[in-house]
Amino acid sequence: MVRKVDCLGDFCPVPSIKAKHTFKGLKKGEKAIIVSDHSCAPSNIRDVLKQYNCNIEINEVMEGIYEIIIEKLD
Repeated sequence: MVRKVDCLGDFCPVPSIKAKHTFKGLKKGEKAIIVSDHSCAPSNIRDVLKQYNCNIEINEVMEGIYEIIIEKLD
């Protein structure tokens, strides 16, 4: 299952808060995609989730639009 979280138009720290809340609701092996148009969101989300066992992939899918893919590892 992949959860998609729309953070378009949200300013920091809102995308990071939504990402952390979503991550905590994931089960092992599940993924979430956080979509944001705020340029600092990818690095802020990475910083917020670095304490957890997860994979994070960041893609700029269109100019200024980011998909941050989070996979819970345990």
